[in-house]
Amino acid sequence: MNGPYAGRTGRAHADDGGRMARALRASGLPALWADRYPALAEPPARARAAAHVVGALKRLPVSYRFGFEVGLRGVGLGLRVAAARRLAPAAGYDRLARLPGFGRLLTVVDALALYGGLDGEPDT
Repeated sequence: MNGPYAGRTGRAHADDGGRMARALRASGLPALWADRYPALAEPPARARAAAHVVGALKRLPVSYRFGFEVGLRGVGLGLRVAAARRLAPAAGYDRLARLPGFGRLLTVVDALALYGGLDGEPDT
């Protein structure tokens, strides 16, 4: 796609969704959703949730997208540190949620995931 919204490569934000999807996977949150929210325990619901989160975040202005991407990668790092300290992933999540900024990020991402996962298949 070319035009005023196309990036340097001529694709309009095509790689932003990929980067955001990779950041979400790196965060480890989709695996935690299955444990925290029974409605997202099934793989199709989790896939819809992840797709909804990525789709919503990639529509944000560039500076917000960058902030969410960095935040998601920070969550992944925090959860790996918690795992190295032999904390359960849920305990690591709870600790991260108490840090300034991370609590809001996790609330937003979880809300988007639940909305996407519970909404069902899109009408065609």
